[in-house]
Amino acid sequence: MSRKIAVIGAGADAVSTVAQLISRRDQQDSEYQDDEITWIRDCSHKIDNFGVQVNTLWLTVIATNTTISTLDFHKRFDATQKLGLKFIGFGNRIDKNFFVMFDPTEISMHIDEGKFVEFYWENVQNQHFNINLVDKRVETIGFSQEDKKAYIDGEEFDFIVDCVRGGLWDKESYKDALYNPTDTKLTVNRKIPGDWDYTAYIATEHGYLTGVPTQDAQTWIYSYDSDITTEEEAVEDFNIHCAVKKHCSYKKTESDHKVSVYCINKNKMYARCGRALGMNDDLTGFRSYVETDLGEALGEFIFGDDENPLNNMQRLEIEDRWRDGQIDQAAVMAFYLQFGSKYRHSDFWVQSREAACRLLEDKDLHSTERREVYEKLDDIPEEENIRLDYFRYQAEADDKYFLRQRMTDESDEPYRMLGPYQSFCQAVYGLGAPYAHKYPLMSPLWEPSEKSGEIVLDSMMDGHFKKRTKKK
Repeated sequence: MSRKIAVIGAGADAVSTVAQLISRRDQQDSEYQDDEITWIRDCSHKIDNFGVQVNTLWLTVIATNTTISTLDFHKRFDATQKLGLKFIGFGNRIDKNFFVMFDPTEISMHIDEGKFVEFYWENVQNQHFNINLVDKRVETIGFSQEDKKAYIDGEEFDFIVDCVRGGLWDKESYKDALYNPTDTKLTVNRKIPGDWDYTAYIATEHGYLTGVPTQDAQTWIYSYDSDITTEEEAVEDFNIHCAVKKHCSYKKTESDHKVSVYCINKNKMYARCGRALGMNDDLTGFRSYVETDLGEALGEFIFGDDENPLNNMQRLEIEDRWRDGQIDQAAVMAFYLQFGSKYRHSDFWVQSREAACRLLEDKDLHSTERREVYEKLDDIPEEENIRLDYFRYQAEADDKYFLRQRMTDESDEPYRMLGPYQSFCQAVYGLGAPYAHKYPLMSPLWEPSEKSGEIVLDSMMDGHFKKRTKKK
């Protein structure tokens, strides 16, 4: 008997979830190909034509489950290539800003989210089967435990995936995030072509700016903590760097410092993914990896077990996956904020840095299966910490065993989401970590020429590092 699955959401995160559910439902030997997937694009949560960053995992989902090509991304969605991240005014160093460039296997982009979502909405039924599209405001969600049915505005479904920020049901089931330094964003979309090829992060006095370039626009996001900074202070700070009022009005997005208690509710008829998970701070762009990974997990849960679908063992495994995702998301943000910024004495940066250090130094937080990673080096005294001393001892150990292991692609290390050795080195050298110089480099780091805190947004490949040839 066929089932009815609903996905509610209007953004690129909802599209990724829909695509992964379709893929899992329609796989070889699946018994669920008659199941209907209904995408409800809740029109009360309109997606603007703002630039967003999309990573390798997200792009792989779209590329392997649709006929949307690289040319489509560039011609239809104003995509630009994302070669890495640039941090301006972050860390201990006072001489240079720094890049964290992706390794050559990483493919990421900046795209116009509104254009992409609209195209997918208008064309998904041209390719896929048993897909319903509903464009309406969702008023109510309910469940019947007796019938094992879910209801959206009275219509019956077997399972609901909620991708709406803040969740549409069970709104009390959110908890304090492990680390989430901001809760409010001011976003402007400047109709000026973005001609740099990385996501830019700029430290400001009361928060930080994120710059996302697309072919015909620049999206700038000012992130701050409303418990510390007023909107007037944020706008004034924003104007110093981006001249908000001169170019356009801003859109304010308010959230909080909380994340969802669960990915899949215990009733096994409701799940959260994408924006509904609550990870509102997107420093480094790692949030999208977690959201996309959980979309894959939900596909496995709903369509993965022919004999025992929606079973509790799978649910508990996905909850562990969600917990690991929270740790990784929090730790990667904390790693980049642990040394503060050029505004190290402002209230925002003092609080953000202190909270980052506490999280990175919490051995118990990183779960028992990771504890053995921290105990590899037995000579680290108990009073010292993994944030600084682990990496220092790793580099200084006489036999170099752990240092050599760190250089391989099989290394299992604290803060694993920092990526391969080259990404790790770019981050620690760029941040001015006190142990950075102990890690050897084959290729010298490519560094911006400007001083720390100075805003220069030129292209890495066509500008700053362009190979020059002599004219004959």
